[in-house]
Amino acid sequence: MDWFFFSLVGASSLAVTGIIDKLIISKYVRNPLAYLAALVILQQIFAVGIMAFAGLGFVFPQSLYALAAGGLQIVLWASYLRALQVEETSRVAAMVYVFPIFVFLGAYIFLGEALAWKDYIGGGLLVLSALLVSYRPVEGGNPIVSPALKYMGIFWIFTAIYAIASKYLLGFMDEWHLIMWSSLGNLAVILPMLSVRNIREEAFRYICGGPFLFTALMADEVFDFLGRGAFIFGYALGSVALVSSVAALQPFVTLIYVVLLGILMPGVLNEELTQKMLAYKVTAVILIIIGVYLVS
Repeated sequence: MDWFFFSLVGASSLAVTGIIDKLIISKYVRNPLAYLAALVILQQIFAVGIMAFAGLGFVFPQSLYALAAGGLQIVLWASYLRALQVEETSRVAAMVYVFPIFVFLGAYIFLGEALAWKDYIGGGLLVLSALLVSYRPVEGGNPIVSPALKYMGIFWIFTAIYAIASKYLLGFMDEWHLIMWSSLGNLAVILPMLSVRNIREEAFRYICGGPFLFTALMADEVFDFLGRGAFIFGYALGSVALVSSVAALQPFVTLIYVVLLGILMPGVLNEELTQKMLAYKVTAVILIIIGVYLVS
């Protein structure tokens, strides 16, 4: 297995996570921070499991850096969940993968990963595809810029920071301990939020909301664990810029899932699946695939 395989596994797993997030957010969630707190609490099941079988693996000061990197993830996840609140899943999934542009720049500056001309062209296509799906054409009027775009800008920057930090930290610890310390960093940031009564009560209401909601939350965390873990293993085996670029296949996977759900379970997701809009989204995904090909 190589970095490309892990990138595909990560993209496929996180595509499922995005759809589950959208389903839960659209039906149950009032405060995305409370929902994020519930997910992070459940995430610690995996962190404890790693700790039990692999030990702490503490390395000073890199384990502390991993904690801090995990804390930064809360910012990117909060931005992502807020974007899902105001936009369709397939559009958000496509906008996610502008972040490799920031990874390219950071990897060159901090890790010395040089880029070829085709990487820049491919990166430009990724940006273009994200802009393409970020607005809606309006009959007889000006296009509407997606309200999710401002949240995704924050997501892009912090995701790139985490990817570059992960590549650096993998020089000092194995993949499992990086996952574990990042998860503990997530928890360290979430705990102060739980001191706010409304967030705490809503978070535990999700966890204790009955078998269906708890199962959905656990399924979300299982796929999220697989996705995040696969990308970290990919970073360990290959260039952080290339792994991040191949991860841009996630919108293609998400679109397939959304179309299938729309056919098999109409109305489950609030997605525009008219022939015109489907062609519009497929065009954006094609640009993403071409961009991925050029950068990889």
